Amino acid sequence: MSEDAGMTVIAARLREGRDLVRRGAWAEARKVFAIAFEESGDPAAAEGIARAAWWLEDDTEVTARYEDAYRGYRAAGDDRGAGRVAAWLGNGALQLRGEAAVAQGWFQRAERLLAEQSEGEEHGLLALFKGMAARSRGDMRQATELAARAVEIGRRLGSPDLEIQGMALNGMARIGQGEVADGMRLLDEAAAAALAGEVREVGSVWIPTCFLVQGCEQVRDWDRAEQWRARVMDFCRRFDLGTPFSRCRTHYSTILLWRGDWAAAEAELLHAAKALRIQRPLFAAEAWVRLGELRRRQGRWEEAAELFALSRSLPAARIGQAELRLDRGDPEGALDIAGRLLDALSGAERGPALEVFVRAGVRTKNPDVVARAVEELAEIARVSGIEAVEAAALWARGAHRAALTDTAGAITLLEKGIELYERAGGPYDAARARIELVSVLLASGRAGPAVEEARVAQEVFERLGATADARRANRLVTRAQSTPTAELTSRQVEILRLLAVGLTNAEIANRLVLSEHTVKRHVANILGRLALPSRTAAVAYASRAGLL
Repeated sequence: MSEDAGMTVIAARLREGRDLVRRGAWAEARKVFAIAFEESGDPAAAEGIARAAWWLEDDTEVTARYEDAYRGYRAAGDDRGAGRVAAWLGNGALQLRGEAAVAQGWFQRAERLLAEQSEGEEHGLLALFKGMAARSRGDMRQATELAARAVEIGRRLGSPDLEIQGMALNGMARIGQGEVADGMRLLDEAAAAALAGEVREVGSVWIPTCFLVQGCEQVRDWDRAEQWRARVMDFCRRFDLGTPFSRCRTHYSTILLWRGDWAAAEAELLHAAKALRIQRPLFAAEAWVRLGELRRRQGRWEEAAELFALSRSLPAARIGQAELRLDRGDPEGALDIAGRLLDALSGAERGPALEVFVRAGVRTKNPDVVARAVEELAEIARVSGIEAVEAAALWARGAHRAALTDTAGAITLLEKGIELYERAGGPYDAARARIELVSVLLASGRAGPAVEEARVAQEVFERLGATADARRANRLVTRAQSTPTAELTSRQVEILRLLAVGLTNAEIANRLVLSEHTVKRHVANILGRLALPSRTAAVAYASRAGLL
């Protein structure tokens, strides 16, 4: 065969391989590229093998063949090709192995090689990968700027793949900056366009759909996630996407956990964790941390602690560790973990950490420490307009008002929060808010309603399999049933609580801006109404009634 004929054959193989990659036939594409590389050593063939191997989960070959391609392009003086491959090597170092420094080195090299080249898709690809790296280290402003650059280049060059992937990254970065509504709109648009077939390559659908599911989970937009779930999962199945499918199953499990379908969540997580441990160990922690939260809710605390330890680099693992501290009666430890985590988070991702911070803070009997967190949750809820987040903000305000002894205000807020939790389809969170409500009802001397709410919470926990929470609810039922039925006024309850912590009449009067004579009269009425002989007996009563 002549040299020209040989080159024609190689060119034909490369075209065939690229067409197979575009259609998602990665195993066949790798075979075609491998033949071409063996016959010619062409760097384009090595690059093609690497692209196919990426989707076939062969990370060793991804790196080896991209390095072959890089050396080949450099030897041929093809700086554009070398720059493109350098960008992929940087993305692989970060996404596959978590090597941020190595990724930075390759990105810098790609930038230098492409600096003298006319604008091409390589420049947009580099901006996209650098933007993803910026997002992974929490620099959402830079991620937004780089995503916008990728979108602009994609539009100028007529590359829908680049434009749509950049749009998805922009959406996630905006969510990270607290622009939830704008971010979710961008993710909706990117996913719709990608799944409708606007992109040229099947692989380009991954980033828009994966980011969409991640975004829904991050902002707790469970209704939106449920609407998109079938389309995304069907795409992953049709093209046999290993890691993306497992990651989607991981994120979907959070929806199932929220909805109360814990058996289905466990099945998804166990399958995903097993697959990711083999396919992409770096991503296995995403499944472990969610499985840890499931185990915590099930009362299997030792298992939960082990799973959180396996995924300790993730914020969700530290939130889980803080919740475990609360489960085990250590609110100070939980407050410390949550406080340190908040220092490292920004935007909407602060929401879950703020919630556990509030939960811990009110249990330390120091309501002032959580006041700013409560307000921030309210602002996040206002901006997002998402029911689950609004419910959390109402719960936090209610718990805070209860800690400030404003029982009437607390009851109103907690009842609204429970209603929203239930409307958003979150039975576990609604039941936990009911437990807060029970404590406030007992504090206000309303034993009857407290029994009813505690029983509802207990039934929900038992149905879900939340054994430790169910036991706690049962203890509250018993306490409420043993509380005398005579009810006090809200003012009398306030005074009884302050009396129980050791304040004198004068100190109570000063705290509540009343006259000492009025307080003395209230104390006498409390003792008479409850048929108690002394202030000491009143303290004992307050303890039994859960007013402390």
